[in-house]
Amino acid sequence: MVARTTMIKKTACLLLIILQIFLLSGCWNYRGLNEMSVVIGIAVDKAPDSGNYQLSFEITDISTPIKDKGVQSKIVESEGKTVFDAVRNAKKRIHNKLYFGQTQLVVFSNEIAHSEDFSGVIDWFLRDGELRETICVVISQEKTAREIISSKGIGQSIVSNEIRQIVETDEDATASTSAVEFYQVFNILRAEGKSLTLPEIHNVVNNDETVIEVNGTAVFKENKLVGYLTSDESKSFLFAIDEIKGGVLTVSSEGDDRDDISLEISKNSTKRSFDFKDDKINVSIHTDTTVFLDEAMVHNNALDDKQTAALEDAAAAKLENDITLVIQRVQSEYGSDIFGFGNMIYKKDFRLWNQLKDTWDEQFIALEVDVSSDVHIVNTGEIEKS
Repeated sequence: MVARTTMIKKTACLLLIILQIFLLSGCWNYRGLNEMSVVIGIAVDKAPDSGNYQLSFEITDISTPIKDKGVQSKIVESEGKTVFDAVRNAKKRIHNKLYFGQTQLVVFSNEIAHSEDFSGVIDWFLRDGELRETICVVISQEKTAREIISSKGIGQSIVSNEIRQIVETDEDATASTSAVEFYQVFNILRAEGKSLTLPEIHNVVNNDETVIEVNGTAVFKENKLVGYLTSDESKSFLFAIDEIKGGVLTVSSEGDDRDDISLEISKNSTKRSFDFKDDKINVSIHTDTTVFLDEAMVHNNALDDKQTAALEDAAAAKLENDITLVIQRVQSEYGSDIFGFGNMIYKKDFRLWNQLKDTWDEQFIALEVDVSSDVHIVNTGEIEKS
């Protein structure tokens, strides 16, 4: 009896081992590179004649030798009544099915962002299981989004990769925009008291070739594009929302309109608060910025303490003015709370927010914002004679 039980156990173990060999032999949905078209970037437009969605896919081109020129790309276009319909219709033009697991960038046209509910346009990108929620999202300032991914990259042959890398590193270098990914778009569109902003891209001529350039920030209100901030305004906007990670502040040493001092931003901390008195909201913003003196076009000698303090005061005054101006412009021209002042109230005083939220658009436009700044120069980069 014992021997029979032992034999049954051994047989069962053997069957389990054989079963695992079949189950663990490989991926059930494995596809080779020659069986799929890897999509790196997508441009979303509207067809002018039919009003259908017109999609342009930048896909890797494995038909050319990688050893000679590296990985190249090509554009595949399709059209459909919905975004997903256009995606599937691309199969009519290429042999392989599109693969979105490596997609890095989606560019939306100015027209779509301006005329349609953006939350509806991005729905498929969030629902599809193959697309990642960390895809970078930008707005085209050209007539179409296709013009952006059809331009030439300076550093890479695949322009969608280059755009993403430029946008992601820009906030550390020039602070002219801030990268936004799909999951962040989803969260902001559903947030209380905060409107969406996205990086804006346009084409410029460089060495007789058309290349892309980051050109500030797209401003949304009620899920639709309403306008843009310039690169300089975007920097002030990032200071106001505590998203500054780098960049340069230029200041005039003489107090005129000609900036001749360059201060490299090392770090910044922005503190925001509000108070509610006499049925009126007042917001306070204070920035504390540490900088390095990287260029002084009018000072041949080392700066003394008095000159350094004067530059700190001048930089702080300019920063206060720039932040105030961008807030006032957004209030008067766009009426969109991209600064998240309402969201700050929502998080800190939920009862107060419930009183204000129904009229927040009017409240935001009339909001008084007090801006103060401190700038500290910690390294003057003194030049010594050798």
